[in-house]
Amino acid sequence: MTPKLILALILTAAVLAAWVRLILWRRGAPAFPLWRFVVLIGVQPVWAALLFLGLFPPALPVAGGTLTVLTANAPRTAAASGGQSVALPEVAVPGVERVPDLGTALRLYPDVRRIRVLGDGLTARDRDAAGGLAVDFTPTAPRPGLISLTPPARIAPGMRFQTGGQVAGLPGAVVDLVDPAGRVTDSQAVDAEGRFTVSGTARAAGLVTFGVRVKDGQRVVEQADVPVRIEADAKPRLLILAGAPGPEVKYLRRWATDAGFTVNTQMSAGGGVQLGDPAIAINAATLRQFDVAVIDDRSWPGARPAVLAAVRDGLGLVLRASGPLDGAGRASWRSLGFALTGPDVLSPIALPAATDAAVARTRSGIGSADAPADAEMGEPFIPELSRLAAIPGGADAVPLIRDAGGATLSAWRAVGLGRVAVFTGVDSYGLTLTGHGALYGDWWSGMLAAVARPSAGAPVVTGPAWVGDRLTLCNLSANARVQSPNGAAATLIPDPAAGGCAGLWPAASGWHLLRTTDARGAEQISPLYVQPADRLLGIKAARDRDATLMLGRKPTPAAASGEVRTQPGPSWPWLLAWLLLGGGLWWFERSNLGRAVPKTDQ
Repeated sequence: MTPKLILALILTAAVLAAWVRLILWRRGAPAFPLWRFVVLIGVQPVWAALLFLGLFPPALPVAGGTLTVLTANAPRTAAASGGQSVALPEVAVPGVERVPDLGTALRLYPDVRRIRVLGDGLTARDRDAAGGLAVDFTPTAPRPGLISLTPPARIAPGMRFQTGGQVAGLPGAVVDLVDPAGRVTDSQAVDAEGRFTVSGTARAAGLVTFGVRVKDGQRVVEQADVPVRIEADAKPRLLILAGAPGPEVKYLRRWATDAGFTVNTQMSAGGGVQLGDPAIAINAATLRQFDVAVIDDRSWPGARPAVLAAVRDGLGLVLRASGPLDGAGRASWRSLGFALTGPDVLSPIALPAATDAAVARTRSGIGSADAPADAEMGEPFIPELSRLAAIPGGADAVPLIRDAGGATLSAWRAVGLGRVAVFTGVDSYGLTLTGHGALYGDWWSGMLAAVARPSAGAPVVTGPAWVGDRLTLCNLSANARVQSPNGAAATLIPDPAAGGCAGLWPAASGWHLLRTTDARGAEQISPLYVQPADRLLGIKAARDRDATLMLGRKPTPAAASGEVRTQPGPSWPWLLAWLLLGGGLWWFERSNLGRAVPKTDQ
């Protein structure tokens, strides 16, 4: 029971007691005037109400102010913009009050209802404090250089990997991928939107850093480290099921083996004869041993029940076409959630022209069993490859691969805990024979990486990390700890209410080791790379800019519910009125006003 309610009950009881007294008084004095009785009865609750309002005055709406918050790269003229302004630690503007964080600023100015953010945006340290406020944010133009960079996931030794990103403000930029020895392994010009993808090859197992170099002409604009985690036991387990032997299976198996996959191939030769690796039963127990399966349309009907159940349990699946689909084949793809638009015929795949380097690699293989007979031609050779004319799509299907003409060759969608992709290419192996081996590897590595079974129970790292910047780690065990490059260890305290997440503020750059315990009690070691504080500033600014824009789009709780922030009003007017009314009531009760005064004999 609150003090406010207790006081209300006491005053109510007092008013009722006063009324009882007045009623008894009225009954004992019939000559008591009625109007005097009514006045005394009516004033009692008013007097009690004034006392209650004096002790608990009604709330008054607070006029919300606007606070200008300066973040990194805020303009120097912000101090002259008028109104109250504060500067966060990332920026120093003469004449503007500096605060350690946004929470401190809001405690200094409690009447603030709206903040105007200038610069790159609020960091993770300050975004929680902005909850419940209206946020006006006009971001600054992105600085020239990298604004996004996606490092590869963990890979096996000898496996080809890709890293991509986006460059802003440099329309003619060229991006180089540099290996740890300083050699350029790939070079790519950015497209019209500034996006790029460069490829490299992992060597021995270990933790290494490749480099991404952004050049504008001959000038190096930016360099960044790309962390690559190469693990000998990270070989994905691949199952290939085919309705008949053929070159597509042969070259896919060869590529997958070279790329670091552990491959098991099952091919039917008819009459119950199986070719390839030792035969295995296609059931839940065996499929749980694989990360991804590639199955052609001829093997799919027999394997469908067991494989589909395994997909819902997390297995990745690539369903490929071996030729034009019949009605049953199209129906099976539709049952997986993929709509096919187009006739049941084959159509050529539009391919980019082979580069001089690709042609040179092809010519270097002349004399081998796989070398094409026309490899000595002077013109770059473009193979004639086929695909289904029907284009895969669907409401929740994500396009994965497109040919040079823009036709979708592969798309994927989620099914239960796993993912399913369809591939309409019929003879993609021809890429490996005609100088397009890199494109063949890009296609298949992209499809397999998109659908492969994720590592169960692995910690989740939310984005890149910088020295001194808050990093969020999730899915942690109770005894999780992080070991820095100098050997110092920090214990993390996961929050069960936040999904087992914890915050980390790295103090040194380089590889850190996150040590956790899995469900079986075994220790898991997950490396994570921390960038120096002065690297990838464009990516950090883009992250803060996007997160602050999302704050501005979300309605504040007060605005969503129509609430207005209030504070208690002054007490003295109510207490003064209570005192004056109480004095007047005391005088009125004791006065002869309205009473019949008895006459005295002279």
